Amino acid sequence: MLAVFGITSDGLNLAINLAILFLVILWLALVYWTWSDARRRIGDPLLVGCATVASLVFPLLGTIVYAIVRPPEYLDDVYEREASIDASETLIRVLGEVLESQRQLSASIGRLEQQVGAPRRRSRLEQQTVEQRSSAFE
Repeated sequence: MLAVFGITSDGLNLAINLAILFLVILWLALVYWTWSDARRRIGDPLLVGCATVASLVFPLLGTIVYAIVRPPEYLDDVYEREASIDASETLIRVLGEVLESQRQLSASIGRLEQQVGAPRRRSRLEQQTVEQRSSAFE
């Protein structure tokens, strides 16, 4: 058996060897975690490599430093938020255009009614809808 730190007791030597094995496995798990988390949070492959190498060279310290300075969001979340904002801005623009076209149409109908001289009769439901629209945007 390998005598670590000059210990010759078999039981104590086994316990130390298992502790060293546990620390090496923990270290490799932290390197893997740093690599996989950096890939999801950082778009630049060079920075992902730097974070992984720092975790590999400085066993616990590299992972702790990465955990402190890593970006707060995943790249997928950033993309989803930006797509949602773009979709919301487009929807607001389209709704504004629809509202403007309804105003223009209403004004055109009013001018036609004046030219003809006989206002058309609106159904009760249509009148309520027009009143609701005008009160909603005031």
